[in-house]
Amino acid sequence: MMLNNALWASSTARRWVMVAPAVAALIYPLLLAGVYRSAHWLSAAIGSAALLGGVALAASLLITFAVPALAVAVALGLGATERPTTGEARARAFAHLVYACPPLFTFLGVVSYLAGFPAGDQMIWPLLWAAVITAVFIGASHGAPAQATARAPSWLRPIHGVGAVIIIAGYVSLHLFNHLTGFWSADTHIAVMHVLRKWYRSGAIEPLVVALMLFMVISGAVLLRARLSRPAGFFETLQTMTGAYLGIYILGHMNSVFIYARLSAGIETDFWFASGGKAGLLGDPWSVRLLPHYALGVWSVITHAGCGLRTVLLSHGVAERTADRVAGWISALGAAVTIPMILALVRIHIG
Repeated sequence: MMLNNALWASSTARRWVMVAPAVAALIYPLLLAGVYRSAHWLSAAIGSAALLGGVALAASLLITFAVPALAVAVALGLGATERPTTGEARARAFAHLVYACPPLFTFLGVVSYLAGFPAGDQMIWPLLWAAVITAVFIGASHGAPAQATARAPSWLRPIHGVGAVIIIAGYVSLHLFNHLTGFWSADTHIAVMHVLRKWYRSGAIEPLVVALMLFMVISGAVLLRARLSRPAGFFETLQTMTGAYLGIYILGHMNSVFIYARLSAGIETDFWFASGGKAGLLGDPWSVRLLPHYALGVWSVITHAGCGLRTVLLSHGVAERTADRVAGWISALGAAVTIPMILALVRIHIG
């Protein structure tokens, strides 16, 4: 995934490569619209037209997921630079934001709806990314070495790791298991949800979960800021990219559940809420954004945990090759968990 050295050596080509993720983010809503239209075509197709509809849907999904994939590729190339310029450091930071397009676009959509401007996300999104494109394109010509940010306090990383272990064991693993049961049936998902909620929605536990989640976002932001101005390899880049994604995802998810669903709409946040209501994720032009939002969210949380474990293993003297394999297998597990969860959310069940 590393960028071609010859291409990277050209200043003009480098400028366009650096700005490419932001350009892709600009058209992200149009790509989602393509997914919706392809799904609509497939649902109405008969005979051979169904095959074409399936190909169109697969192609549109592939192109949509190419946006965060491009961000990862560019961030990897920029992270390999030993002494980045100010412009390169800026482009690398914005590449992390591009990777987080799915939760950012969802978060913006919910906030716009709550503010009374349902179409506000469609207006704000292009303005946001036009500004980013301008900033990256202009900054690409800045040849001055980037100033390294101050390192995070030495005690913050282990506390962040301990917090991750607690939140994964006490909530995230249970929540993911709950969604996996949805692959059997929606009723199974709801039945398991009612059991698990007796634990993590209890009066004593839920406030602790929320407080710990907010701590993870804040401490993660501090760690991310300190890391972005320094060189990074493949797994270090995956760790920062998925960390940026999760920071926005957590804030957006809590806003959707607590502010929108509970306080504003007064609706149940069960399987039907998560899977787009009556129309489903692929049957509604707004809800289609939730498909990549959830898919990369599940993969990112598991991959981020794997990269964090890799860091712990390296600090305890484990060979880098072994630590890389552990992180790689955990990331692969994330992909294996994501697939049945997403199939369930698009109403494909085996029960």
